[in-house]
Amino acid sequence: MSEEQNEVLEQQRYLLERRMYRLDPAPPKLPAQEYIVRYLTEKEEKYLAWYLHDQEPALNKLAQAACERYAMTEHFADIKQAAVCGILAALQMYDPAAGAPFAAFQKRYIQDGIDDYIRTAQSGVITMTTDTYPVLRRIMAIYHLNGDNCSDSCIQRIADETGMGEKSVRKYITIGTLNERRVDFYRQYDEDGEEAGEDISVDTTSQPDKLYFRAVLYDALHQAYGSLTYREQHTVAKHLGFCDTCWSVRKAVLINGEIEYKPIRPMTFEEISHSASRRSDRASERTYNNALEKMRKTLLFHLELWE
Repeated sequence: MSEEQNEVLEQQRYLLERRMYRLDPAPPKLPAQEYIVRYLTEKEEKYLAWYLHDQEPALNKLAQAACERYAMTEHFADIKQAAVCGILAALQMYDPAAGAPFAAFQKRYIQDGIDDYIRTAQSGVITMTTDTYPVLRRIMAIYHLNGDNCSDSCIQRIADETGMGEKSVRKYITIGTLNERRVDFYRQYDEDGEEAGEDISVDTTSQPDKLYFRAVLYDALHQAYGSLTYREQHTVAKHLGFCDTCWSVRKAVLINGEIEYKPIRPMTFEEISHSASRRSDRASERTYNNALEKMRKTLLFHLELWE
């Protein structure tokens, strides 16, 4: 096959990957939230197809950004589909009555889908699932707490704590170590303009033990926040600048037909009091401080259980 034919095929693939969900003729133009509400209410698959058609430019941007960040250009289509899997997962959990727009609610699920794909694709591990990966994270957490010791006694200790066999524990540690030692090579240029590959060292953001402890922290924070009254939750969220229903620090805004995420501006106690028609500015500040104290006690309780 000639070089010219290869270029034509590459261009065709490029266009197909970026138009995977394009409909012809185009569906009726509605607010993104309307597609989701109709899909959940009427159970018609066409509304989901309309939503994906509407969201495809944003999905392309997310997939392209991931490809550039991890030097995985050839994985564009797979990363994009992983993002769509995140949307489908978000739909299973979304309740329009909660008041949060789906565009904001889906964000965490989309990112989780992309992260899962990046993790398994770059580590060479294709057997990790939503069931087995938490096990990997826990084993690696214990492994690192014991000084990365691979002695028989340490392996036996991990096996006893997790209720698994020594052989399985060793296999998980091997997979986890591969994941943590993943290194990307990015195209760089030296002082003379010559192309060079630079070793970017270990990407510690994907270390299973860190992900495990982060998950434990998030779970404790969510439970502490859930222990607050509605007024306390509202005050904390407004003052710190995040959504009180989905916990996102950014809000979805429709600009020129595309969704963009803007940071949620933290509000002063005076603004919160005025918006809630409270008697004084001090009332919101007292509510905020009481809420933080209540959360602190809840977190201390979780810490005692963890120890």
